[in-house]
Amino acid sequence: MKNNKLNKINPIPVPTWSWLGVNDISIEDRFTNENIRKIPFSYQWSRESDFSGILEPMNEDKVKNSIFDTISYEGIGEKVQGDALEEYNAGFYLETKAGEKLQDPLCFNLTMTDEQSQVIDNNVIFAKEDSEITIIVDYQSKSSTKAYHNGLTRIYCEKGSTVNYIIIQNLSKESTHLGACFAKLEEGARVNYVIVELGAKESITNVRTDLQGNQSTANMYTVYMGDKERIIDMNYLMNHYGKETKSNMEIKGVLQDQCNKIFKGTLDFKKGAVKSTGAEEEYAVLLSDKVRNRSVPLLLCTEEDVSGQHAASAGKIDENHLFYLMTRGFSEAESKKLIIEAAFRPIIDRIPEENIRNAIFEEIRRGLSDAE
Repeated sequence: MKNNKLNKINPIPVPTWSWLGVNDISIEDRFTNENIRKIPFSYQWSRESDFSGILEPMNEDKVKNSIFDTISYEGIGEKVQGDALEEYNAGFYLETKAGEKLQDPLCFNLTMTDEQSQVIDNNVIFAKEDSEITIIVDYQSKSSTKAYHNGLTRIYCEKGSTVNYIIIQNLSKESTHLGACFAKLEEGARVNYVIVELGAKESITNVRTDLQGNQSTANMYTVYMGDKERIIDMNYLMNHYGKETKSNMEIKGVLQDQCNKIFKGTLDFKKGAVKSTGAEEEYAVLLSDKVRNRSVPLLLCTEEDVSGQHAASAGKIDENHLFYLMTRGFSEAESKKLIIEAAFRPIIDRIPEENIRNAIFEEIRRGLSDAE
């Protein structure tokens, strides 16, 4: 008989008091299509004419020859990870050419429907030396679709390369989103994440970055919006191994209704990561007294000569800002929207596609209007 629960998934790197309820999470297992490999998912993707690297659908040969075979990454959980590696019905393999710096982003759109409501995508990004690329992955579903998504992306950055990886998740309010991402960086490499979490009844994400090479850099920029009785569980880990490595996490969100959100952000300075620096900051705007907001910023260290900063805060909209806008003729609802949009804009503006930015702001405004 199928186990209908995913138990104790997305565990925190170092457990804390169990009564806090942040060490892990258990949700209903909504994956029902055991023959999903037999139904390849048709998704849209753009291939720019000036891209001379490799871009093709994921296949077993690419998985077997992957540079990640020797890397241990547990992701959200053993079963979820196993499905992503073995049962995927979508995904891509992308490999840049050494020295290539692509100006325009490569865009992938996965829109789930009632006919194809379950998607598991397995993606690999291999950035060769001194290359630079931007990838946008947009997960959508029709409003009536109870979608299930399980995604795994693995990124390897050779010396001096840069990967800008952007994820937009806007599944229907009855959907489940499980998103895992791992990146390993060589010397002088850089990865910049932009994650926008707008949908899904349950959104569970796990991102681990290994700054292996000296002077490598990782930046995480996340915007989330939680409403109704949604569950949001974010687990980000920056592992500093190399000398003079840098990491930064900037997380901003808004919570309303009875949303339940957990943020777990960890900076881990390993032995030998001398003169490395890391910072993380999360701020949540609370629009309801019924939301449950928990944040766990962790700082782990086995090296003395490092600098780490971590902070998390939450609160209602500043009354002085609200009063100022209302004296300028805006209603209270309009003023709240302007303040929240202003807080989110620095992150959303990092997305290079204007039509995607506009769609995100439109969805945010719609979500805030529903709460009025």
